[in-house]
Amino acid sequence: MSGTMILLIVGCAGGKYLELANAGELAFSEGNYQKSLEYAEQIITDLNSRGKTVDGKVFAMAGNAAYALEQYDKSLEYLEKARQLDYAGEKMYINLADLYYRMDNLSKEIGVLETYLEKFPEGEEIGSVRERLYQTCRESMNFELADYLWPLLDDDSRSDIKNLETFLVIHEAQGNDTKCDSAAFSILKQNANHELALKWFAEKYYWKAENRYQSEMDAYNKNKTRKQYNQLVKAFKIVTADCKKSLEYFTKLYKLYPNPEYARYLGNIYARLDDEQKAKYYHDRAQ
Repeated sequence: MSGTMILLIVGCAGGKYLELANAGELAFSEGNYQKSLEYAEQIITDLNSRGKTVDGKVFAMAGNAAYALEQYDKSLEYLEKARQLDYAGEKMYINLADLYYRMDNLSKEIGVLETYLEKFPEGEEIGSVRERLYQTCRESMNFELADYLWPLLDDDSRSDIKNLETFLVIHEAQGNDTKCDSAAFSILKQNANHELALKWFAEKYYWKAENRYQSEMDAYNKNKTRKQYNQLVKAFKIVTADCKKSLEYFTKLYKLYPNPEYARYLGNIYARLDDEQKAKYYHDRAQ
């Protein structure tokens, strides 16, 4: 609690609260959160009983102390009151964001994090706030915010798998294959069995092969000339190569994470490669 806070308390409620404010500040700084909460709640109770307005900073001290004590319902009540009274404190926003995260209230968490960015661009927690806000972009699909935040993350954050996953998901949704390749490669360097990165390459080569196959077949069926046939044969070699690349990734995926989706892909690939026995084997497991 700052000297300004003490003056506000004294100014609106008299000198009798100066000792409580100082004691609450000292207790919090020493890690005695229970005492800090008790002092803050005494001020709140006394002022409410006299019909006086409680300053937002007092609610913030109570809420931050309650948060440290893992009394999350009480902390939320006090910190929201502090915010309603236009109090702005770094610790308050950090704790509120975590409380909303625990509640799975994404919209409120994002709102608090964005407010922190606005009010404390040089704050002590600015790095972790940017990182967490970037991760929320995966759920909110806020492409503009994600593109703004990514270059502001430090090198360690941009190398973190969780953030690379977000980068991959966002750019896949935007159709940016080059950036997806880069993210997936970076993830696999750290974890060769990472499902999301393996799936990116497996599906990439699968659809590259499938789309090429369908396109060339359509072209040949419309124009069955020798020239078109020769082009079809050349295309099939490329299709087969991409099928085999996809097969490598899906085989690994299915061994690590056996589920019907991957079995279905494997069945389709083997069918395209004219291996009826394996195609049936995997299609049976896709049921």
